[in-house]
Amino acid sequence: MGVPYQDVNILIVEDQRPFLILLKGLLTNLGAKDVMTATSADQAIRFCRNHRVDIIVCDLHLGTNKKNGFELYQELQYRKMVSAGAVFLLISADATRPIVLGSLEHKPDDYLLKPFSQAQLKSRLNKSWQRKQYFLNVLQAMSKQEYKAAIEALDKLKDMPAPYQRMALEIRLEILWHENQYEKALTLLNSHSDQLPTQWAQLSLGKTYLAMRKFSDAIQCANKVLALNQFDPEALDILAQAKSASQQPEEALEDIRRAIKNSPYSLQRQILASRIARDNNDYELLTEATKATWQLSKNTIFKQVNYWCNHISSLLDAAEAAESKAQRHRFQQEALLQLQRAGHDEALTRLEEPFSLDIFDMIMHARVDAIDGNLINAKRSLMDSQMAIENQFELYPASLAPSSMQLMVDLGEFEEVNQLLQTLASQNTELDDSSRMLVRSMSKQVKESEQQYTHINRRGIQLYQQEKYAEAKAAFNSALELSPVNAGIALNLLQCLIKLMTNNGKDDGAMIKEARQVYKILNHAPMREQHQSKFDGLRDELLRLGIATL
Repeated sequence: MGVPYQDVNILIVEDQRPFLILLKGLLTNLGAKDVMTATSADQAIRFCRNHRVDIIVCDLHLGTNKKNGFELYQELQYRKMVSAGAVFLLISADATRPIVLGSLEHKPDDYLLKPFSQAQLKSRLNKSWQRKQYFLNVLQAMSKQEYKAAIEALDKLKDMPAPYQRMALEIRLEILWHENQYEKALTLLNSHSDQLPTQWAQLSLGKTYLAMRKFSDAIQCANKVLALNQFDPEALDILAQAKSASQQPEEALEDIRRAIKNSPYSLQRQILASRIARDNNDYELLTEATKATWQLSKNTIFKQVNYWCNHISSLLDAAEAAESKAQRHRFQQEALLQLQRAGHDEALTRLEEPFSLDIFDMIMHARVDAIDGNLINAKRSLMDSQMAIENQFELYPASLAPSSMQLMVDLGEFEEVNQLLQTLASQNTELDDSSRMLVRSMSKQVKESEQQYTHINRRGIQLYQQEKYAEAKAAFNSALELSPVNAGIALNLLQCLIKLMTNNGKDDGAMIKEARQVYKILNHAPMREQHQSKFDGLRDELLRLGIATL
């Protein structure tokens, strides 16, 4: 049975009025009585919020810098604004490979290239409608995440037509993957391997092996898919992840670049590319992928300011790792330009999550200072930014945590990092995947550096207490290399220098010069109350030795 056109509500979403009128005429000729129209995705969302819609025919491109057909479909699904049995047909005049592959990856009920005939439109709508109606009880249970009910509904579908058997298997696999039952997923796939298209079966096996961390098996399956279709982006995703995890960085980077070239309009693929690029220190790819992540998300239900923050931070990560001054300057200038433009970006000025563009700007400028060696200015900005966050927000914003932490790491402020980690844990802060991996990586880095720094600093204190001031000085200098603007270490070092100069009883030009450099750090750097009190207590001695001046 085909679409009961007289009884269904149809919505056409098309920004080109001539084609909208033509499409409405085609559907009316098929017998449709209730055909509504919208010229933008936002208008379509408002309509679906207030009306039942059974069929949506939507163009992919709906205007420059506007929500497109992909994004409309995702939002309607995510917000459950259409029923599980509703049909979504995506149409487009763009036949380029990235658009076609992107359309298929977003998995609308069908995809139709313009121009098309009334017969083609009718055939596609009928097939999608029949399939949705056949699986209606299953799809309704899946939309409510009632997986047991979905399986029961599937089991009741006897004498299933051959064209529907793969969809039934896809649903069973989706449930097993969701419940992390990968061994059962393998058994299911292997038991139906002779009935399945080779490409789809190998891709599903590859995804399952990847989830089980059986990387060589995943690579083997992905290569079988690519032998059948060299452009398959999902197979390239599997290869990139498996090779990155198997310590094959160059091949992993090559594979994810190929996947992006073939199908760049996947938010998850760009996020994956960011992770692989960061893991393997490919900063060009990192900046490209984080930028694409923000651009793909900014008009969607999945928009997060963290995606934009990650892009700006990635530009400064690239500057920090740059091999030449020219490269460093290029990345820094791009970051500062993006910050300057941010105030005019509606996607950033109209946010529904806690964020301060001014505070983020302060943190990023501090990172630029740190990269350029202006550590005192960077530390002052760090303390000012953290005070501003404390005054402005009840809870520490997830959007500002990774950038603050990166600045703390750059400055060797390990105590500040640990305090921030404790704050995030105590308030159960939810971070996006990229930020969570970044924080995890920085936490590991801080733990290793902090253990080394703590050991050296503690050793220096022991030597000082034993009046072995020269050895203590060497220890504190080593600790200061790890934490270059740490007031506590600088004070310990300054006390050592005072003792050495006093005991020597004569002017030592090199030691006075070193003491003045340490004094300069402390005299200009903001510090905690106990450190300030200790520093003030040394002032008379510093004046006597000619290290400080009135």
